[in-house]
Amino acid sequence: MVEWVQDVVLAPATDADVREHEDALRVDLPGDFLAVAQRLQGARPVPAAVDLAGGAGTAVARLLHFAEGFGNIVTRRFPVEGVLDKGVIPFAEDIGGDLFCFSYRTDFDAPPVVFWDVDGGAAPLAPSFTAFVDLLHE
Repeated sequence: MVEWVQDVVLAPATDADVREHEDALRVDLPGDFLAVAQRLQGARPVPAAVDLAGGAGTAVARLLHFAEGFGNIVTRRFPVEGVLDKGVIPFAEDIGGDLFCFSYRTDFDAPPVVFWDVDGGAAPLAPSFTAFVDLLHE
């Protein structure tokens, strides 16, 4: 069971905040993600470790949020937009600054989760946000 912890408490995002960010990203974010991220902006999961392809591992540092400032789901995408594949939208950072993303490339209605790192690009991770959360462990 994953617990979500807010190290910096941000007020829940309004529906209008979410719509504004979705419009900027040109996607509808998955409902299972919004159920956590809208209420607990910038939260980190406990446990947070996740296994990656090839035996590597990392940990989720925090979800991106809908508030102003660093870690905003829209502004976090822009610095890496030129190297991300089209349709890949970050939703969380790992402890090294790499990104967990939704990939709208193959399924615009139910995007799978991929892990993106600057050296290796995007690698499949889970078929949904819920399945991604189920991968988290100590």
